[in-house]
Amino acid sequence: MQKRTLKISLIQSRIEKEYRENLARVRDIASTASAPDLMAIYENWLGRSPITYGEYLEASQELIDASRSRVLVSGSSYIKQEGVVTSKSLIIDRSGSISIGGKVFPSAATGERARISPGGPPAFMRTQHGFSVASVVCVDAAYPEIVRIAALMGADIIANPSIIPANRSYLWRSIGSSRAAENTVYFIHINPTGITYVDGREVLGGSFISDPQGRIVSEMGSEEGILEVVVELSEIDVIRNRWRYLEDVRGILEELYLGALERIKDRAEKRSSF
Repeated sequence: MQKRTLKISLIQSRIEKEYRENLARVRDIASTASAPDLMAIYENWLGRSPITYGEYLEASQELIDASRSRVLVSGSSYIKQEGVVTSKSLIIDRSGSISIGGKVFPSAATGERARISPGGPPAFMRTQHGFSVASVVCVDAAYPEIVRIAALMGADIIANPSIIPANRSYLWRSIGSSRAAENTVYFIHINPTGITYVDGREVLGGSFISDPQGRIVSEMGSEEGILEVVVELSEIDVIRNRWRYLEDVRGILEELYLGALERIKDRAEKRSSF
């Protein structure tokens, strides 16, 4: 079997208050990347105040240009349109292709659900570069069904842009390993660092990549910067030949998952004009 390698870069840094300050900070970090095939960044990287879709798209285009990456999972942002705020996630490539998705279940634990409406199913892109990627935002990864839907859509890589506090990092490592193995995909968790929740809990990075066997193959500490890893996409085929989890589910339960996907879309469309 021919090996298929993929260079992945993850950005881990602080979140400041202002949109422009965040964009400048992250753009500078992205410019140090070594032209990855895929770059990904964390949730709300442009700040935690709602912005327009146009601002989000413009910043995402600046970031992909700065990083010289082929494809960018542009974390997520709170987008306000016609009085409704949703959490949206963009995947874009250098040719101009765009996929927009959202956070299915805003967090109840943090109070986000009281302010943010459901943003729709995961963004998904079948790229021109031999791989497919989906963006499952933050707490949505705690729902096995959401990640399974993304895998059934054809994702080789599940990106999980998040803001996870340090006292829950143990949990996210377990979730990332489990979702990677049960779907035989690469799972990449991207977290900011050096910030706090409103309740005082610290967010201290810990971004990581899990392989299709559920092993964490690379991770960051609390430092700002870029994690760059070369992975073997051919490992997905090798493991799926042994572990038939996705094939078994597709054979019996695919209609159930596709029905759930349509209901997620319908629910989001009732609240948003996207």
